[in-house]
Amino acid sequence: MSQSELMTVRVDGTEKVISFSHSHINDLTTARQIAGHVGEMIEQSDGRDEGSWETLSVDFQRVNRVSSVALNQLIGIQRQARSRGIRLVLTNVPQSVRDVFALTRLERMFEFAAAGS
Repeated sequence: MSQSELMTVRVDGTEKVISFSHSHINDLTTARQIAGHVGEMIEQSDGRDEGSWETLSVDFQRVNRVSSVALNQLIGIQRQARSRGIRLVLTNVPQSVRDVFALTRLERMFEFAAAGS
């Protein structure tokens, strides 16, 4: 699948916003593809150069559940973003998904925000 079939990407100033469906982020094959595309975006920007984006927002509006596959890919994205000086923020995370982050104690690893924050 192409990047445009897996996720949507938009740039808002110094922030890049990505979104995807729960079926794509929870499937091993497509989750790896999404992580690969996001990893390429991260490698192309270090968050410090003038004109580069500093924040990567992952919009969970279309995600109503997360699997271990999704969590593992998000951990990898977080580590890669942090190593490049890019802030990763999870937005519009439904309570059912937040509960999974809390149960797995991953809530401490990620920053959560409402849309537009």
